[in-house]
Amino acid sequence: MDSLPTEILGLILEWEVRMCERQKNTILNLRFVCKAFDMALRPYAFKTLQLEFSRFLRNRPTPGRQNLVGVGGICEALYLDMMVVRDEEEINRLSSVFHGLLKKVPEMIPLLDSLRRYCLNDTTFDETDFRRVIHEVLEVTPNMKRLKLNLPFQVVGQTSRTATVLLATALACLAKRPEEHEVLQTMVLDHVSDTTLIDICHNPMDIINAITTFSGLKHLILSIKRQESLPSKQSSFSNNLWFLIEKAIPLESLCLIGWNIKRDINTRRHCHNVSYNNWTMRSLPFSRDISDKLTHLRNLELKRIDIDPQIFVNLITQIAPTLKELYLNQVYLKIRAPQHLSRGLDLWIGNIGRKKEETCWVAEELRAIPELKLDILRATGIGYDDFLPTPDPEYPTYDLEDRTNQSRSFDHRFVLAVLSGPDPDPNQEIHAQGLDGTNSPVPPLTAESVPIKSTPELTLRDRATFDAETFQRNHNSTSEFKRCIDGLFVNHNERALKELQNIITVADRGMNMLSAEIERARMEGELVRDGG
Repeated sequence: MDSLPTEILGLILEWEVRMCERQKNTILNLRFVCKAFDMALRPYAFKTLQLEFSRFLRNRPTPGRQNLVGVGGICEALYLDMMVVRDEEEINRLSSVFHGLLKKVPEMIPLLDSLRRYCLNDTTFDETDFRRVIHEVLEVTPNMKRLKLNLPFQVVGQTSRTATVLLATALACLAKRPEEHEVLQTMVLDHVSDTTLIDICHNPMDIINAITTFSGLKHLILSIKRQESLPSKQSSFSNNLWFLIEKAIPLESLCLIGWNIKRDINTRRHCHNVSYNNWTMRSLPFSRDISDKLTHLRNLELKRIDIDPQIFVNLITQIAPTLKELYLNQVYLKIRAPQHLSRGLDLWIGNIGRKKEETCWVAEELRAIPELKLDILRATGIGYDDFLPTPDPEYPTYDLEDRTNQSRSFDHRFVLAVLSGPDPDPNQEIHAQGLDGTNSPVPPLTAESVPIKSTPELTLRDRATFDAETFQRNHNSTSEFKRCIDGLFVNHNERALKELQNIITVADRGMNMLSAEIERARMEGELVRDGG
């Protein structure tokens, strides 16, 4: 080992780091082999400092300032994982649900009490402890320019004031960093609810801190949770969300991740059968004029969201002059709202039947934007979120079928429709010019007249020409920081995931006990009735 040149040793360890992107602890342990290993691996091991729930507990040692001073200058990213933190309201709700079971199933009492160790209180840590630790870490990390914050993932209930406290405190600490420190350029916020965003934007100190923090961002990834169904709250959330985003004047890439679970890509039409307010709540809002605000935005990704087609076109129109890359991953158009039925059937591709003047065919509208010059457009799993339970009577398959019999996926056809134009209308009569200069009609294309092409299974290279997920495996300019904040190691906290799984297990066990008790009571009732 001593005879190896320093350059060779460095290359060996660099490749070891690349191969251990999911096992950072392996690299940390290699530092103890010798001083040479320690010095060579430090820039990789401490490029990101990770702080999770246990690092803030009062009865456990927190990161010592002296220990951090030696590696703080190396740190470029901070990962705060508070996903397991619980809210008192969540525990109280669980206790209320299982209240009738506690006497019959006393083992539920310690299970519920055990969840309180994840709450902010006198025995764990509070806002002051959280602020103190974050402040100490930021003070000794002058080169930190990337932040990932996982807010609490609420298992039961909706209103988590704890998440608001944690986000507001983190923003306050970031806003008060010394001027000589690097400006925060990349921020990833997970599980931000509309309630939290509204609360922060309605507090004067919190909104000042948020504006200060957002003002230098070049890359922003927001994972959003919707829960406010009142129209006034929805309007407030819309204004506040885009108010903060537009404050990031240097913003180059934006990724907005919604609230939908991963849907079956084979079913492009979904209907939730919910009230109109709840249906609109699940839509990404946009109603501001940002055309002169985000003048550096080149890359946009929308993922797992629903959006009104005209709102989507309006958003793209406003950022079109600088937009070069657009990624749509499981984006669903909100269609057939009661007040919009008269304007016709809004579609991704369209090109079916007669289009009304008010109808929005997204591909056609995007092609009509003169400033939009996309270098890259990719789509995965786009579809429709239909308000009405039954399909459109006139076009029950919408524009989901490939009428050219080429068996192309809907995503593929949409990308082509935007970049190359629509397919020829199979019902439209076209004319061909003969050698004598006269025009003769050509019969319209029909399903019978178009030969069915055998479609071989697409290679990854073929799929990458239109599919967002496939393409982003090798080129991801929008959401990569959510997966890997430092470009070296995957953002993975095995301990936090296990703790969260334990919390979910407690809730599941309680629900199973509750179901069993209901079934037992039902059986007893039937026996009494039969006996009578």
